[in-house]
Amino acid sequence: MRSLERGRRHETLGTHIGRIAYAYGFTASPVALSKKALANAGNEISDRTKAAMALMSAIASPHGNAGAAPMPAQAWGVAQKGSGTVITFAITSTKEAIAHALIVKTALSIAEIAGYTDLSVGISSVGDAESRKRFTRELTNFFRKNLDALSPELRQVAARNPDEAYRMLLRESHPLLARAPRSIDYLSENSRRTMLSALSLFESVGIPYTLEGRLPAEPNIHSEILFSIVGTAKSGSRHEIASGGRYDDHFRRERGKPESAVAIAIEIGGRVVCDSIEEQPSCFVVHVGEQAKLRAFSVLEALWRARISVGQALMAENLREQTERGSLSNTRYLAIIGQRETLDNTVIVRSVSTQTQTIIPVDKLVGYVTRSHRE
Repeated sequence: MRSLERGRRHETLGTHIGRIAYAYGFTASPVALSKKALANAGNEISDRTKAAMALMSAIASPHGNAGAAPMPAQAWGVAQKGSGTVITFAITSTKEAIAHALIVKTALSIAEIAGYTDLSVGISSVGDAESRKRFTRELTNFFRKNLDALSPELRQVAARNPDEAYRMLLRESHPLLARAPRSIDYLSENSRRTMLSALSLFESVGIPYTLEGRLPAEPNIHSEILFSIVGTAKSGSRHEIASGGRYDDHFRRERGKPESAVAIAIEIGGRVVCDSIEEQPSCFVVHVGEQAKLRAFSVLEALWRARISVGQALMAENLREQTERGSLSNTRYLAIIGQRETLDNTVIVRSVSTQTQTIIPVDKLVGYVTRSHRE
């Protein structure tokens, strides 16, 4: 699929990103993540993980950029790192699998408009506390049986911290990795269900993925689901451009009480100035039921690709909350998808000003909204 940059020459990359962020529910202005905030995360952590941690801190702090108002369900942040830009998206206070799909879809869309091709998503899991204990126990036994294959430094690390020794193997792409245990093979029943739920949702909303057994996780930061995005740059080089997962352990410490959070960070070459879009959404997508929620993903994508400002409330729990948010957004139209519409491949389009509505094929929605917007 060609880069959308060529199709939107009058808009900057930052505007593209703001439009996509808004479409997937990140409607507030992005948090500016300072160099100091990233440095506070530590030295041995990747820039993407640092950016995610900095955003969590901003959300949790009552004095931070994102903490002045009640804690948002969705937030995003931008950090300038060297000659590049790191953009982070987070959804807090939910363990629903839909949150995983939302942030991965957002990152995939941004990677595409930034010019990356052949995008692939890897997904793994480090599980809950019980799972991690099982995995650490297996690592301990593994290193004891393979001491001769370890360097003196690795032997010392393995003796006191098997998990750190395993991360060193990952960083070095050590030959011993081929025989090392994988965290996904030692998941508890609860963690297995969590992972299967995420995989099922990815399939339902059209996110192609591969199961990766060795995605790196930071101790006391990551838990449960991990994911990464690999893409081919315009130069032809292929590398990991985005990574993330659940940050429940870290966010719980930041908030001082049990909380959940999922985040992803994507690195883009060059300085990119991002901001939320100021225009009112022309269309606000509303869903009724789980199947309609899944269909809403493809509707959102079709609308933002057509340069139509679109809003949604996929994280909302009921229809009333969604319609209220739609009205508050000052949108012109509500695009309502229910069980019947999902089966019939249709959508109900309701005018907010006149309350009149019509039913049209879902593939005609873009044309309908575009024509009405020009009238």
